[in-house]
Amino acid sequence: MNSTNRGVNRTVLFGLGLVLLVAGGGAVLASVWSVATGIWESWTATAVSWMQDAAHASRVSEATTLSGVTIAALALVLVIVVGAMVVIVSLGGGRSSVVVRDETGDGAQGPVVIRQRFASDAITRSLAARGEILTSQVSASRVRGTDVLHVSVTPRRNTSPVDVAATVTRLVDNLATLTGRETPTLISIHSSVRARLAADQSRVD
Repeated sequence: MNSTNRGVNRTVLFGLGLVLLVAGGGAVLASVWSVATGIWESWTATAVSWMQDAAHASRVSEATTLSGVTIAALALVLVIVVGAMVVIVSLGGGRSSVVVRDETGDGAQGPVVIRQRFASDAITRSLAARGEILTSQVSASRVRGTDVLHVSVTPRRNTSPVDVAATVTRLVDNLATLTGRETPTLISIHSSVRARLAADQSRVD
């Protein structure tokens, strides 16, 4: 639902997880092994001394404690915050209560806004009437300024995912015909313990 590269996401998460794992492992090792404790304390003292020397050497003036190291650290924090905000914006605006939004007023009907609940009721009620569908859920999200519908379906075991996708697609097309507006839709098909247990059970209405 967005253009963020999955490889980049996984690389960043792997790197962050590796750093946290090493840091956590080092902290645990330092607390239980005296040799590691000495190495940790020595490294920490060296790092703190280096930062203090660097801060003193890069001090803007003798009249202030502001240094180039402090400015660089603040700039780095600012870059990280701005980068995080850009990523959040690029991923989308989160959940939305609207699936169709036409506020321009073009056409005889004027502005059109169709709520997520309407689409959810229409699709889930239709899917509930089908014996091969165990559960369904419909939500809406706002991605890059566009309202996107997400239909999540759990079918019974041994039900063809192709047939399920075709059924949901047909319902979404019917909704588009009814509303006069097409909505980008993501269809996800899941399996669950309930689906496996219900594989051989007949549906009773």
